[in-house]
Amino acid sequence: MNYDVLINTAIEKNEVLQLLRGEKEYEVIVSEFSPDIFPTDITSVLVECFYKQIKKIENIEKIFTTGLEKLLLGDAGDVYIAVLYFDACIFQEERNKATFTLDRKIIAEKIRTALNEKKEQLQESVTYKNGMTKKNPWKNIENFNNYYCKKYDFNIIEYEMAKKIDFY
Repeated sequence: MNYDVLINTAIEKNEVLQLLRGEKEYEVIVSEFSPDIFPTDITSVLVECFYKQIKKIENIEKIFTTGLEKLLLGDAGDVYIAVLYFDACIFQEERNKATFTLDRKIIAEKIRTALNEKKEQLQESVTYKNGMTKKNPWKNIENFNNYYCKKYDFNIIEYEMAKKIDFY
């Protein structure tokens, strides 16, 4: 797959949101051996379409961040996709592979707001634009939150919700 063409096409057509969602021609197939259900290969899209474009595409960080923020304004599936990208960003930052970093406090606050609004649906299931359904994504969100609390001392779940989670 030619990721340079993929990201440039998405930008030219104003379809970065569709790229992030993995819609239609923007879907990057996830390995059949993946233990979970994803709408697209989140890590490949992040690394190949955004991080590796830092010297080729002006404002690529802003393009990514804006896309992430738009996902957080979408349905529960979009919100979960945004959380997956956020987690992938943190993982890449920990490995010193990120060519830009997110303002975690600002994005975490926006994620908290979106999760608070979509909690009920996220505790059931979300159906991605490609028709695949992820059951109970909230469990993964809780696991991410526990990790962020322990390692970085911040939450992506509202405090009232977070304090009900056993952190040990």
